[in-house]
Amino acid sequence: MIGIELPTLNTNDSSYTLVEWLVPDGNSIEGEEPLAVVETSKASEEIESTGSGILHVLVGGGQECRPGQTIAYLFESAQERDSYRASAATPATASEPPGAELRITNAARELADRHGLSEAELRGLGRTVVRTADIETLVRRAAPEPASGERQLSKRQRTVGAVVTESMRTVPAAAAYAKVDVGQAEELARQLSERTGSFVSLPVLLIKAVARRHAAHPLMFAALTDDGAVRESERAHVGVTMDAGRGLYTPVVHDAAELSGDRIADLLTGFRSKAFRGTFQAAELAGANIMVAPHTTEGMLLATPIVFPGQTCVISVGAVDDQVLLDAQGTPRTHRFVHLGLVYDHRMVNGRDAMALLKDVKEELEAPAALG
Repeated sequence: MIGIELPTLNTNDSSYTLVEWLVPDGNSIEGEEPLAVVETSKASEEIESTGSGILHVLVGGGQECRPGQTIAYLFESAQERDSYRASAATPATASEPPGAELRITNAARELADRHGLSEAELRGLGRTVVRTADIETLVRRAAPEPASGERQLSKRQRTVGAVVTESMRTVPAAAAYAKVDVGQAEELARQLSERTGSFVSLPVLLIKAVARRHAAHPLMFAALTDDGAVRESERAHVGVTMDAGRGLYTPVVHDAAELSGDRIADLLTGFRSKAFRGTFQAAELAGANIMVAPHTTEGMLLATPIVFPGQTCVISVGAVDDQVLLDAQGTPRTHRFVHLGLVYDHRMVNGRDAMALLKDVKEELEAPAALG
């Protein structure tokens, strides 16, 4: 008998929702294959089997479960499973009966009840399994809010709030800023886009520029341990803040220094689609050791984001600002500028370190040939 334990999928949630079993209870499993879909506050993740055998479900679809909890067993044979079922002191929790037309996770049901959504409205979604994100979509389409003006924050936004609160509580942050002429970087992005067919933007080149400075500034990619030691990272894994209207996500460009500009661009395009649909996998949101936060809405010049707990710094970029300057001959020339903001954990690094990284990133963007 092999126990299938639920792994820790993120550090923000103490419980998850087991959305559905992909393999029916009692079926035979052949090696590693997806067994179930689990929903966290940030993503949906497939749980794989840890071996072969006959599946015996302990936690049914739509139920809450905890990291480390055994959610199923794999038995060597149907006879062994039958023997276990006969001798068990209490019956295992059965999954939803086959043929059920609509399954609703506990969290989704609670949210639907809170907003007075009917069964017909839920069935109108055309889904066999209704999750929290589906209810949030219905709520956004609903009639005007109650006269009190109150509304419930989504589970995702509450998770964001918890991270922000932890950052403000534990990270003594300081900030530095740099003004960067990005005329050449924008031209390089245009050329790369035309040559590769990918949407290469200024944030793409910024991610590449930051990652290339990993070896020169290892502390900016490090983490502070509970005992006050510094844990450095071997590679640059750059997280990117992204909000497409369904909550804040921070997908990660792993090994960003090793990727071409067009490859990073393709990853960001895929991330934006997943942010809009809320379909990230947990692995796509894990492992960042530095963060880039684009705030490129027209007219937005400066931003001071939070340092995510477990990281040392975050780099923001504002929108492009046109400025007319006189050249050496006194001729007016239009220059394209952005402001970079670096917010950092002052326990780990000092202003000198922060300004050194900003200076290097500024130089990369103003002479961007190596970022292609």
